[in-house]
Amino acid sequence: MLNMKKLSLAILLALSGLMAVAQTDPKQGGEWEKKLFNSEYALPILIEAAIGNAAELENADAAKLMAQEERKIIRKNFYSNFALNSAYQYGTWEQFGIAGEPVNSFNAFDSPLQARYTMGFTMALPLGQLLSRHNLIKKQDLAIAQVEGTRKLAERQVRQQVITLYQNMVLAKSQLELQQQAYQSAVVTNKLAEKQFKSGDILIDAMSTVQQAHTSTAAALRTAKINYETTLMMMEERIGMRLIDLIKSK
Repeated sequence: MLNMKKLSLAILLALSGLMAVAQTDPKQGGEWEKKLFNSEYALPILIEAAIGNAAELENADAAKLMAQEERKIIRKNFYSNFALNSAYQYGTWEQFGIAGEPVNSFNAFDSPLQARYTMGFTMALPLGQLLSRHNLIKKQDLAIAQVEGTRKLAERQVRQQVITLYQNMVLAKSQLELQQQAYQSAVVTNKLAEKQFKSGDILIDAMSTVQQAHTSTAAALRTAKINYETTLMMMEERIGMRLIDLIKSK
């Protein structure tokens, strides 16, 4: 019991010293990292970058252009029912008029040769097409509006994804910092326990407990690092560039 009290006291003193060092540690994160974890500053930048990099929004824009071109085609189809015709004829003719007839004389070669040029305008308007033209145009207008609505929904989803990724990133950073502190404490505690174990101040059971705690905190720190790195990579994948490059460019 006395050995455990000595170990607890030593650990308490070590932790106090560790906290004092942490509070006076002059090392600070990079300026870009401070900006990154200032949500009011960073979130609008991240959302703008993600929207610019979103393939789903590019698809929506392409779909809108296709719908607009289809509307133009529908409007122009109306004029496909009109036609301008022309013809040129050369030979012997009995008379000239709207519908001239070839010469009927026994010897057509006795008649003078004449050149004839005709031009006409034809129009064919199927009643069904004429009546449904307005409906087809209206239908395409609705298709364009639908594509625009789909784009707005996609943009909203991108915004929500960025917010979720950012919150996960902030949480992962906080967890990493806590695990770093816990690991530093475990390292100090383990070293003190080793010294006390060698001097016979603590028993092997107490030493084993300290070592297990040290191993657990080391594993937890490794997990926290991987989780934090994953959240950073997921955000960079969403925005299409490195976070440090984005923040420093602003």
